[in-house]
Amino acid sequence: MWKKSKLIIPVLAAVLLLGACGSSENEDTTVELIGSLSDIMDSVYENADLSQDFKESMANDFDSGEIPAESAEYLIGTADVEYEEGFYSMPMMNVVPYQCILLRLPDGADVEAAKQTIADNADPRKWICVEAESVIVENVGHVIMFVMGDSATTNAMRTAFLGLGE
Repeated sequence: MWKKSKLIIPVLAAVLLLGACGSSENEDTTVELIGSLSDIMDSVYENADLSQDFKESMANDFDSGEIPAESAEYLIGTADVEYEEGFYSMPMMNVVPYQCILLRLPDGADVEAAKQTIADNADPRKWICVEAESVIVENVGHVIMFVMGDSATTNAMRTAFLGLGE
């Protein structure tokens, strides 16, 4: 009897431990970014591992703000994405092919479909004389980041943005 109980105790402990590590299907593990899109954009730039040249360019030559309705289709690449709030950041002079867009979608929106629509309509040559080498569309909760630019910059922005959701 003692040998059987010595075996049962570790087995029960293992079952309890594994059960505690599992997640219930009813848990909502979706992270939502809170705060204004302007603040979120600032956090992304603060945490992104960007080149010194890019940072200097940002300090002198960048414009940012809420996306005006008349510029939405040009900035996002499509009018087929419904969003509650939009924010852009990009050089004032488009000598550098770069833009970063944040969109907050309404509750219940199909985030994956919106991301796919943005990716399908992204135009890395929209600046005519220059072309972005990388297009990234990611989300944390209902906030989508759409960034075009050189690979090092867009990857740094992706890492910093996704890091906000951890």
